[in-house]
Amino acid sequence: MTEPIPEIFAAFQCGICRATEPSWTSSNQRDHLFGSPARLVCGGCGTAFPVRDGYLDLHPGDLETITPIQHLMQFPPIVAVYEGVWRPVGYFIASKHSFPKDVDRIASFIQKRQGLILDLACGPGIFTRRIARLVPESIVVGFDLSPQMLERAVRLTRRERLHNVYYMRGSALSLPFKSAAFDAVTCCGALQLFRDQDQAVGEIARVLKMHGDFVCQTTLGPRRPPLWIRMADRMLKFGYFYLDDLKERLYRFKFDLKAEERSNINYIFRAAKSG
Repeated sequence: MTEPIPEIFAAFQCGICRATEPSWTSSNQRDHLFGSPARLVCGGCGTAFPVRDGYLDLHPGDLETITPIQHLMQFPPIVAVYEGVWRPVGYFIASKHSFPKDVDRIASFIQKRQGLILDLACGPGIFTRRIARLVPESIVVGFDLSPQMLERAVRLTRRERLHNVYYMRGSALSLPFKSAAFDAVTCCGALQLFRDQDQAVGEIARVLKMHGDFVCQTTLGPRRPPLWIRMADRMLKFGYFYLDDLKERLYRFKFDLKAEERSNINYIFRAAKSG
C-alpha cells in the first residue's frame, strides 16, 4: 500500500531525472522501514527503486566502470573476511595502529550529535554501526555500490539491534540525494579508490550542509613510490593521494581543514564545508 513519505526520504533526489518528490509503497510487516518488501517510486520519471535484502537500491541501473579493487570488494570470500581480517591487516600495514581502536577515534571526529549522517562507501557497515551507537539521536545512512557488502552490513546491523541505520545502494559519483541534505559525511578507506576523485569530492560537497563535517580516512603515497607499490597500483588501482594535492582539492571544493592526523601512509582529517 502507498504510505505517507517517511522522513528519511526528505533527502531523496532521483539519480535519473533529479526529481525530489517520491512515493513509498510497503507491505509494512516489520519494525524497520526496509525490513519488508517495498519500493520508492520517483514522482518525476516513475522509476521504481526496490528494497532488496534489507537495503534500498537507488542505483539507476546503468553500467558503471569500477576499478579492480572495487571488483574485489564484491567477491564473497573477501566480503566475508573484510571486517575481521582484510581491513584490520591493511590498516595496520598503512598506519601501525589498531584498526578497532581507530574506528572509535575516527567516528568521534564527527562534531554533530544529531541530524542526518551519510557514511559513504560504507562496505559492511563498520563505521556506520559505530557512528549509529555514538550518536543515537541521529539517522545514519550507509551507502555503497556493492550489493554483497550491503547485505552483510544489514545482517550485522540487525544483530546489533541498531534502529537508526538505513542502508542504500548507489554510485558515489552521482549521489541520489538533494543538495545540502546531510549534517555530516564520512568516507573511510575509499576516497582514493574512486575512478573520478574530483567528482566524488564534488558530490560530497554538494550533499553536505553549510559548515557540515566531512570526516575521512584515506591513504597517502610518496612522490616517488617504490616499484612494488607502483606495480600493485597498476594491477589493482587501489589508489593513494599526495598530501598537497589532496589539500588543494579540498580547498577547491570549499572545505576548511579543521583537524588532521598522519601515521605512516594513513591520513585522517575533518573538514568543514565553508561555502
